[in-house]
Amino acid sequence: MSVRRRILRTAAALLPAAPLLLMPGAHAASTPVFGYSIHMQADNPAYFALAAQGGSRSVRTDVSWAQAEPVKGVYAWSESDTFVRNAAMAGQKPLLIIDQAPLWATGLTLSTPLAGWYPPKDPADYGNFVRQVAARYGSNGTFWKANPSVPKVLPAGIEVWNEPNTAFFWRSGPDPVAYTRLVQAAWKGAKAADRTMTVLAGALAGQGAYDDGDCSGTADGGVTTTATNPVNFLQAMYQAGARGYFTGVSVHPYRFWKGATAAQMLAYDGCSAWSQIAQTPTSIRSVMTAAGDSARTVWITEAGAPTCVTGALFACVSEAEQANLAGAEVSAFRSQSWAGGYYWYDLRDDTNLGTKVLEDLEQHFGAVRGDNTPKPSYAALRTAWVG
Repeated sequence: MSVRRRILRTAAALLPAAPLLLMPGAHAASTPVFGYSIHMQADNPAYFALAAQGGSRSVRTDVSWAQAEPVKGVYAWSESDTFVRNAAMAGQKPLLIIDQAPLWATGLTLSTPLAGWYPPKDPADYGNFVRQVAARYGSNGTFWKANPSVPKVLPAGIEVWNEPNTAFFWRSGPDPVAYTRLVQAAWKGAKAADRTMTVLAGALAGQGAYDDGDCSGTADGGVTTTATNPVNFLQAMYQAGARGYFTGVSVHPYRFWKGATAAQMLAYDGCSAWSQIAQTPTSIRSVMTAAGDSARTVWITEAGAPTCVTGALFACVSEAEQANLAGAEVSAFRSQSWAGGYYWYDLRDDTNLGTKVLEDLEQHFGAVRGDNTPKPSYAALRTAWVG
């Protein structure tokens, strides 16, 4: 996430408004973890206070492996220490995405564009770094021992990479077998340091429909030139031996287009990543159940939609509909017995991406504006999360 996404999550076609469909088996569930998926900010203490005031209890961000282990076996924890410290002071459980491989692990050079988003050559190197993270911030972590004045707010978990089913974040091309090897290494590393650590696999982006990645009506195995359908990808992970190596599966069910309403964004559609969590005939949940993993949870670690500004040239929705989406999506999700965490992307509109405010949707996902004034979604999320 520290490299801004350039893949639009939009609907294949604008559908008529429809009532929100609750997922199968909806009933009272244990309370999931709620919070924001964010980027590290210069004003982190105030930023985390803003999250807490909005009902957040957890914040998700990247831990850059390349930055924290620039040389094999040599660790630089200052950035992640600052994040964990500030999160803890605000009562926020960090959800740590371990991504962005160092050059020594990939064998690439600085001349390779976005080199950090290539997977490591040896998954064991990744697993070792995950072990170091868990040993530092986990239940018996060295960070807490070295900082006794910091409230011991343990991580919500560790997430293995970000959107590996896309060619943007898995630059060598989406590969569920290779990703499964990374998940297995991460699980072993995390559990070696902290047996209680939650490990999330997936962080899967939406892409078309199951077995029809471009939603053309022609079966293609869910594979396109830019991404693999998340259900197909998860199915292939199980075939590669992923079962038993994660606590939960995480997904990113974005679906928006210009002028969309919340009812439209959450309406049933075979090409919708939201519908593919549990509503489509073959879904994330049905694949998990078929693999014997019905007791595992599903986490939404990114969700949301950018809001429009006057003259916007990007896909966007009104602030009112962003708020409606937030409330309705959280309500539907938290009613599930298998619901894990839910993270809204983003807390605040980005203001450090240059001047292209009319072209760049990445600057407008926030529940608050760049000047910290709240959009309606800020209150809607608080109500949905804590009442």
